[in-house]
Amino acid sequence: MNVEAKWPGSVHDSQIYRECSLSNRFARGEFDGYLLGDQGYPCQPSLLTPYPDPEPGPQQRFNVAHCRTRARVEMTIGILKSQFQ
Repeated sequence: MNVEAKWPGSVHDSQIYRECSLSNRFARGEFDGYLLGDQGYPCQPSLLTPYPDPEPGPQQRFNVAHCRTRARVEMTIGILKSQFQ
């Protein structure tokens, strides 16, 4: 788990990710796994983003699965934010 609570709400998530300890730890190979980001993030080995212009077939299916998974995560974050205002 990683929490970066020092940033104002106007800072883009990708900037926070670039400068956070979690990003650095992934870059050093300390974690085995993946993070999901939206189109505002650069695609990196540990940070998966959707295809910008997916071809029919596997790329479209990846984008659909990616979108559904991110939506579930965003809903969970919303619930947590409402509990800990």
